[in-house]
Order: sequence, then structure tokens, then C-alpha cells
Amino acid sequence: MRSGFTLIELMVVMVIMTVVMGLIIPKGSKMLDSFQNYISKTKDMQTLSKERSMAFIEAKEKTLNILDSNYHISSKGVLTKYETSNDNN
Repeated sequence: MRSGFTLIELMVVMVIMTVVMGLIIPKGSKMLDSFQNYISKTKDMQTLSKERSMAFIEAKEKTLNILDSNYHISSKGVLTKYETSNDNN
């Protein structure tokens, strides 16, 4: 009766595991990055919504800069987006 695995069997299992991990890890990394971008955009949208509500309640105009865009919120809660240019000329 044989008990245990041979060195060849263990090496084959290790090679298979390495190949599978090599295929899975890059996909997981991309998924994590896209999820983090989604969370960031969601937080920005929540901030805009909150500030828009506060501008309406306080009847004050506000200007916000989120990422590469400027947002102007009127005292009535109207949101206007202005793109900022990245020209360094």
C-alpha cells in the first residue's frame, strides 16, 4: 500500500495552480479598479446631490470643483456643469 503523493504529482498540482492563478489575478485586479472608480463616482454624485439640496434650502448659490469639472448650483437648486480645460499653452 502506498501512502502519500510522489514529487511529480505534487509538482503537477503546483504548476496547474500557478497557471490558474496567473489567469485569475489580472482579471480580479481590473475588477477591483473598476469597482473603486464606481465608488468614487458615486461619492461625487452624492456630494453634488447634498450640496444641491443645501443650496436650495439655504437659498444660496454655490460653486463646486469635482474632478475636472466645475459645477454651479443656483439658489433654486439648478445644477450647471462647466468643463475645465487642461491646456497649458
